[in-house]
Amino acid sequence: MFTRLLLLFIIVPLVDLYLLMWIAKFTGALATIGLVILTGFIGAWLAKQQGTFVRGQIKNRLDQRQIPTDLIGDGAMIMFAAGLLLTPGLLTDLFGFSLLLPACRTRYKSFFAKQFKGSFNFQILTPNQGPPADRPYDPNIIDGEVVDRDESTDTGFNHYPNID
Repeated sequence: MFTRLLLLFIIVPLVDLYLLMWIAKFTGALATIGLVILTGFIGAWLAKQQGTFVRGQIKNRLDQRQIPTDLIGDGAMIMFAAGLLLTPGLLTDLFGFSLLLPACRTRYKSFFAKQFKGSFNFQILTPNQGPPADRPYDPNIIDGEVVDRDESTDTGFNHYPNID
């Protein structure tokens, strides 16, 4: 994994730099700088517009007492896109712009869901079943159960006896 990340952190900036130099050879340095500035303005406007929209959608879902898990992923992708658009380069700008388009975000989420689906093993426990027997002991895992309180008799205070 480290090697892949290292290659990504080296190759992507080099490709971005090469593309900028290649465009500058045909259009000139000022036009290339203007292109970088233009993509910055467009990216900032799109990121603000999409971020405001998604934030509003999250607020609406929370007001309806729904968990906006898909929208939180969208918000994270928009923030990542804004970070990509901060770096000057055409490759990172294209990827950043694609993350700001809702249709592309849906495709990325689907792709990553398929990639990660095989990486995790989910097991649903039924009441009184307990933890799986094959799970090794881990002091960081605490088994417990959820008990609904009767709100009509709940005083808001701890119902345990005083231990002095």
